[in-house]
Amino acid sequence: MTDSQDQKPPRKPRGFAAMGPEFQREIAAQGGRAAHRLGKAHRFTSQEARAAATKRHAARRSQPAASPESSPATAEQPKDR
Repeated sequence: MTDSQDQKPPRKPRGFAAMGPEFQREIAAQGGRAAHRLGKAHRFTSQEARAAATKRHAARRSQPAASPESSPATAEQPKDR
């Protein structure tokens, strides 16, 4: 077989990828409003946000600094895997 037969035509974007950014924003906003109407959405109070930020920063300080060559996911994996 030749290369020209193996190539498929490029796919057209579907779903949100086929929509313009304004239309995507409009649909997302409708979903957010619906979630609030149904009581499924959560609004953080300033106290909750402060507590979450404190936890996040505490977790960052407790982690050792990663070297630029290695990422945290691969830094401490055994070599025999």
